[in-house]
Amino acid sequence: MDLEKLLKNFDKDEKTKDYSATDVGDEKIVFITTCQYREQGSLYDFSDHEYAAVATLLEKTGIPKGSYQFIPAVREPNTVEDDLTTADYNTHRPFLYEDLDAIKPDLIIPLGNVALKTLLKKSGLFNKRGKEFVYEGCPVVPTYSSELVFLEPKLRKLFVQDVNNAYDKFILNKNKFDGTGYVLCKTIEEFNRQMDLAEQYEFLGADIETTGLDFKKDEMSTIAFSYGESQAFTIPINHRESPFDDVDKEIIRQRLSDLMANKNIEKIFHNCQFDIKFMKTYGIHEFNNIGDTKIMHSLLDENLPHGLMDLVKEYFPQELEKF
Repeated sequence: MDLEKLLKNFDKDEKTKDYSATDVGDEKIVFITTCQYREQGSLYDFSDHEYAAVATLLEKTGIPKGSYQFIPAVREPNTVEDDLTTADYNTHRPFLYEDLDAIKPDLIIPLGNVALKTLLKKSGLFNKRGKEFVYEGCPVVPTYSSELVFLEPKLRKLFVQDVNNAYDKFILNKNKFDGTGYVLCKTIEEFNRQMDLAEQYEFLGADIETTGLDFKKDEMSTIAFSYGESQAFTIPINHRESPFDDVDKEIIRQRLSDLMANKNIEKIFHNCQFDIKFMKTYGIHEFNNIGDTKIMHSLLDENLPHGLMDLVKEYFPQELEKF
């Protein structure tokens, strides 16, 4: 096959099964795949089994439909990494650059080693996934290939984490908190969506608000979680403006119970004994893998004050200046 001729005649308008959104939004995210797949004269972004894995995982990320698209690193369909030579990479690379220069993405996520090597001339994905690189001023965060996340279910959680972390940092761009990454759950559907996202992470910040300080007569009004770089959501369970009915509240209670009992996700509170007492009155009784920043700080230096505001002043003084 004349590779140069194939590349020059590459028809971008050829019938393609497009699994990205049809209308790319203002925030353009580009996933670079290994190649497209030709089946019965048509080109597809993924083979069927790889699409099943990627589509499911992207639904678990915080990236909205309409803000991402896929482009191939290698324009020759059905390419296998082991068959690619240095000359092949050098041949395909200018065409990838041409595509990216036309799209002008805000974030590039190479899926797999071929995509990474074609874009940045770097290999060794397992040591580089989730790390930050740059192409022409655009942030690049590589992660696992669609084929690998299909074959290795244990890598799917890491795939979602890599994508979410990149999206949080470079698209939501919230090194400073301005509320963009904050969600107030007003429906049970939004609650479930936020929980789905949060449960992809190994660590969650958690905090409750109550109607008073006496757990015997007062109650938990809200509970909030934070995850990733700057994502947070609040559930107004018994708040006076709570939108939830009794059926919703039971769904919330059961899901929170499952989360608190989950040994694989660390829930980090400040003065957790207070929060746990109130959660028990709400019907949550099993707690596993609980962290407490008050205890952690006292172990570092028992002579320092350990209040939450004291810790903020010590570790995040620059954040206080923004409020």
